[in-house]
Amino acid sequence: MWNFGKVNCAFLSVICGLWLLVAACNNRTSYAELVSQELARESSVDSLLLGLHFDMPMERFFSYCFEMNQKGVFFQYGGRSQVLHTYEHEFSTPVDFVFFPVGGHAAIQQLEGTMTFKNWAPFSKEFTAGKLQEEVKVFLEKQLGGRPFIQVDHPQGYWPYAYVKVDSNRKILLYRSFDDQKVHLVFENLRAKS
Repeated sequence: MWNFGKVNCAFLSVICGLWLLVAACNNRTSYAELVSQELARESSVDSLLLGLHFDMPMERFFSYCFEMNQKGVFFQYGGRSQVLHTYEHEFSTPVDFVFFPVGGHAAIQQLEGTMTFKNWAPFSKEFTAGKLQEEVKVFLEKQLGGRPFIQVDHPQGYWPYAYVKVDSNRKILLYRSFDDQKVHLVFENLRAKS
């Protein structure tokens, strides 16, 4: 006697698995199309996090960081070469965000940073970068609006995927560190002049 319930369930499982695989491939191949579509828009999206934005002159960046330090919001980190901000309540547990503009431009065109659970430990499965990456993705979509993140290949190949979000000229890349401790964030102005 045939059990059509089990056959149908197995068939549906195979079809769903294939559909998810095709969807993942389409997300990865559509990145170039997404960038092309977004750069074709005439508007600019320059907002970043914590009051920072693309084209903020570096002199203003330093004075802004000093002001925020005086208010107890930003702190010096890494031998005074980076900025630290702690998100106390925005994530499931406090998260340190360490960042600094890169590229040697006169104004911010690219900002790179890392986020780490304050309670991260190598033996703790509760505070992995994999978990944090998902929380950061949701946080940034709420904070910055625009298109949702899509999956792309991990830039260093350590993990199966990373996330990218492109809104007009603003690209945001999220990926985990090899040791599953940090989530790297790269904010890039795709219209920046070299």
